[in-house]
Amino acid sequence: MEQNRIEAGGLIYKDHVGMVGLIGIPTHPGIGGRYFSRLADSGIHVELIVNLFDGDKYDHILVCVDCDDLDATLEITQKIHESVGSQSVISDREVALVCISSLDFDESQVIAGHMFKALGDNDINIEGISSSVSSVTCLIHADDLEKAVAVLRQAFILP
Repeated sequence: MEQNRIEAGGLIYKDHVGMVGLIGIPTHPGIGGRYFSRLADSGIHVELIVNLFDGDKYDHILVCVDCDDLDATLEITQKIHESVGSQSVISDREVALVCISSLDFDESQVIAGHMFKALGDNDINIEGISSSVSSVTCLIHADDLEKAVAVLRQAFILP
């Protein structure tokens, strides 16, 4: 197994997380700014942001927040939904985050592929992905967190 392991900078994971999604937002400049300003003004720390443009006319935004902030996030999201005419609001109180950081910015795509394969090979569904130049974070179901951490510890050489 050692030969299939890749060196990484670290593993971070977080439970007690909820997800809220604003789905089918008519694409228009400034909606994201209004949404995230309202969250910030309410003191809500966003743990993860996933945004997707469908290539035509709709955006979709998912955010993860601490479960203690989920109801307030849902309330803000519902108000934005009503004001912009998005298609729906979704939420899930049973999610978690796992993050692998990279030692080398040029190797982050290798880290991502290895992470996704390790999770998928172990029947852990990835519900959302966010990445930066130095890390890859996956949104998974909360029930899979313990297994995901064990799988990633096996798949990577960690400090």
